Parts: sequence; C-alpha cells; structure tokens
Amino acid sequence: MSIRDLAVHLRRGNGTRAESLLIDVSAYLDEAMRIGTDPASPDMLRTQQTIFAIDEVRMLLAQRDFVGAAAAARDAEKEWRHKPASGASLG
Repeated sequence: MSIRDLAVHLRRGNGTRAESLLIDVSAYLDEAMRIGTDPASPDMLRTQQTIFAIDEVRMLLAQRDFVGAAAAARDAEKEWRHKPASGASLG
C-alpha cells in the first residue's frame, strides 16, 4: 500500500493511475479492518481515520479535483503514519 504514491499521482493529475492506487489502498485498509480483533484498539482507530481520509480522496477524485484529492491523500498518509499510543503497528 502506498498512500504517498497516490498523493504524487494526484498532484501530477494522473487520474488513471491514482484511481488504481486508490483501489489498492482501500482494499488494504478494508482488509486491515476485517482482520482487526478489537474495534476500539488504537490500530483500528488509526485505520478507521485513514479510511475516512481515503473516502474524501475518492469523492474529490470523482469530481476531478486533483488538488483537493492530493491534499486529502496527504492527510490520509499523516493519519496512517500516526503511531498509536500502544506503539503497535499494522504494517
């Protein structure tokens, strides 16, 4: 999964590649939520917040707002990189 690559392609206006990466990122996050054991754990909360940010990317990309989608992708990357208080990591 590479949210950073997604943001780069959005900044470049490469919608086709961004859409492909968005599908990959979404699938990875959905799988992480599916296999998570405790929905209230810091890892699952971080994953959920990242999914919310990715949903915003999806909406903005559908509107062909590459600048807004790139900003939302950067926010998603920050959410994903944010370390849970427990110090655990999903990936």
